[in-house]
Amino acid sequence: MIRFSWVRLCSSAMAAAAASPDVQAITRAQAMQLDDLSPRKIASILDSYIVGQAEGKRAVAISLRNRWRRRQIEDEGLRRDILPKNILLVGPTGVGKTEISRRMAKLTEAPFVKVEATKYTEVGFKGKDVESIIEDLYSNAKTKAKRRLEIEREKEAHELALEIVFNGWHSCRSASGSFGSSTRNSGSGDSSAEEDKNSSSRDNVTFEEFKEKYKTQFKDDMVVIDVTQQPKGNTKPNASINSVEMLSVGILLGLGSESRGVKTRVTKRVEEALPLATQEALSRLVDETQISALARTLAEQDGVVFIDEIDKVVTEPASANADVSSTGVQQDLLPLIEGSNVTLKDGSQISTDNILFICSGAFHTVKTSDMIAELQGRLPVRVEMHALKEEDIRRILCEPKFNLLLQQKALMKTENIDLEFTPDAVDELARVTTKVNANAQNIGARRLHTVVERVMDEYSFNCQDYEGKKVVIDAEVVRKATGSLMNNIDLAKYIL
Repeated sequence: MIRFSWVRLCSSAMAAAAASPDVQAITRAQAMQLDDLSPRKIASILDSYIVGQAEGKRAVAISLRNRWRRRQIEDEGLRRDILPKNILLVGPTGVGKTEISRRMAKLTEAPFVKVEATKYTEVGFKGKDVESIIEDLYSNAKTKAKRRLEIEREKEAHELALEIVFNGWHSCRSASGSFGSSTRNSGSGDSSAEEDKNSSSRDNVTFEEFKEKYKTQFKDDMVVIDVTQQPKGNTKPNASINSVEMLSVGILLGLGSESRGVKTRVTKRVEEALPLATQEALSRLVDETQISALARTLAEQDGVVFIDEIDKVVTEPASANADVSSTGVQQDLLPLIEGSNVTLKDGSQISTDNILFICSGAFHTVKTSDMIAELQGRLPVRVEMHALKEEDIRRILCEPKFNLLLQQKALMKTENIDLEFTPDAVDELARVTTKVNANAQNIGARRLHTVVERVMDEYSFNCQDYEGKKVVIDAEVVRKATGSLMNNIDLAKYIL
């Protein structure tokens, strides 16, 4: 009973923080960010990074837009009943299932976690249970929430940091002035008078003058400031009842991670002290309660969970090798995907009602209909992702915004090497990749990394030999570099 009382009190404290102007302003700003993102525009943006798979892009674009539509509904009861339509992506590995979901989440800065279904076990078995997925999502949301709140208070933090540095600068001047006065008495009259004049003019500097000249005149002056240093080591709480209760008490009293820090006095130059002072100012302006409240809102309203390899916990009903634990994982996922309240280690509760779940799998050895019926019903949107052909591989090499060839050119540019891929080299790279996928395990576009690295191995290792030169990669260079790879694939067919 004590534990649940503290959980309720902690939830009340977070609810109050969620109503703060900062959290509300950031939530409104995020809603406005989606105003101009129609499903067609979202799909168009995804086209810049992912080749093909139009149906998959269409499904996630509609899901993303539906979140914005739901927020526009004024009737709270109706809005509460509109739930996200979870998605099941079916297709071989390396065709873009994960990338589509990740890019969608990145588009709106939504909290996103990718997990593998095989890493979890049924409650009661040794291993991680599925509720830890929400713990990971909340952790990701806290990182984003902290950053957003810091950006929101950036101007205030900079002003406060300047005050901290200015006060430290004055303290340092006062200390050095009292020491200097005793030593100057024994010096020459003219030089000491000149020093006194300069010192007096600097001692009379106002805060406004310091703000104007801290980057130029005062940047090398020494300052003394107090900074908070976090204790080293693992501070992650255990999941015991006592730790949940005590952490809840801390959150209720507004004691965040800052209270565990140790104040340390440091002496730095002005330009070195300002970043430290800015972090100190942000820790004062953005407290742990605000971060937790916004993180909870982000996780509940914008969170995206991508569960990969869902087919690996699915077995045929009539199979003699049916894994009881795997079926249990499916059953444990049901309340999570349908909507439930998950109690986290810090005592807060996260509702999964509006979290978007995207499951994916190849389903080579089992069918989607082999999933337990309840889980099938909770994944109403199903998309078939097609395997990549040679033309798709060729487009992947050239069309995405930051494609592999562009990355290689940028890397070689740092070595003063002008790298160029001819059109026939691109064709040969696509041909080799497709053939290796066909004769070995098909890993889709991920195979491109292996093939391209084989081609670039000579130039990456012996870069000093090509410095200041133009290197042209053509089809013959690709064939020579990948010849051993192709031979190994051909020989593998004859090895038992």
